[in-house]
Amino acid sequence: MLYKPYSPQYANAVIEAWNDAIGAEFPMDARLWQQKIDSSERTFIPASWIAFDGDLVAGFAIGRLPGNLTCLAVRPAYRRRGIGRALLERFVGGIISPSAKALAGRLTATGLPPEKLVTGQDYHHFFPGVPEIYEGTLQFFEACGWTRSQGWAVDLCRDLTGYRIAPEVADTIQRLAADGIVLRACTPDDVASLLKHIETEFSRGWLDVTSARVRLEADPLDIKIAVRGQDVIGFAQTFTKHSAVIGPSVSWRRLLGPDYGGLGPIGIAKEVRKIGLGLAILSYSVEEVRKSGATRMAIDWTVLVDFYGRVGFNVWKRYIPCTLEL
Repeated sequence: MLYKPYSPQYANAVIEAWNDAIGAEFPMDARLWQQKIDSSERTFIPASWIAFDGDLVAGFAIGRLPGNLTCLAVRPAYRRRGIGRALLERFVGGIISPSAKALAGRLTATGLPPEKLVTGQDYHHFFPGVPEIYEGTLQFFEACGWTRSQGWAVDLCRDLTGYRIAPEVADTIQRLAADGIVLRACTPDDVASLLKHIETEFSRGWLDVTSARVRLEADPLDIKIAVRGQDVIGFAQTFTKHSAVIGPSVSWRRLLGPDYGGLGPIGIAKEVRKIGLGLAILSYSVEEVRKSGATRMAIDWTVLVDFYGRVGFNVWKRYIPCTLEL
């Protein structure tokens, strides 16, 4: 087995290996790979490796700064040969190198490299952890010294046929409007206020992915906002087949069907919580996705099953993170 650092020249071969390994549950395609991996400044080549058997990609691992294992997969025919462990060791060696630590410190809130490595949960992520259906993979990480988290996260999904905003939520939207809080699509003129809102209220990760999106999309209309006067006080990123960006919620859009939609992240300012705005902007955003022609919709990486269940979303996929203390 020959191990080489990842390069975009191998993208098609890696995609083929991905789909052989996990494509039934998580189908990969060239557009998704290019946006998430090859166009990402956080994909760290010294922590990203491919295992070759001749010209065939037997397995691969992709690492991202500051300390995330984006994905690791081995073709079924090549499992139990030590390939996964060899790829994982190369990922760890690359991601804790001095050059990685120097770069990683620029991407964390503390300015320091992370204290642990984690499966998934990265910038423009595929997964918020190891898919729970892969129990053998969870056991593999434990055997390699990683810790299986007691926590979990899920992706949610619902059919949009017949969806309408609930009457009581429609009443809330009218009440909020009377109080000066309006729900609408984001415009280019709102972007500065939107980014300020996210920077003030939420994580750097949410700010980074939203900033990247508004740079790529000329019109940010798929981002829904709550405004009071000129100030953005809440937002929800939505995605449809018409969006230029493939959001994490629609990474597995091939399983959702040709008319797909997605949502996330979503959040409102602390000062306007507990007044029904969260459910209002969620319901409004789902309705706008339905109006775009979407017939099935997903929400990714959440633990708020009951909240999203109020508008009909159910658990679709479940994940358990694994971590390695440094």
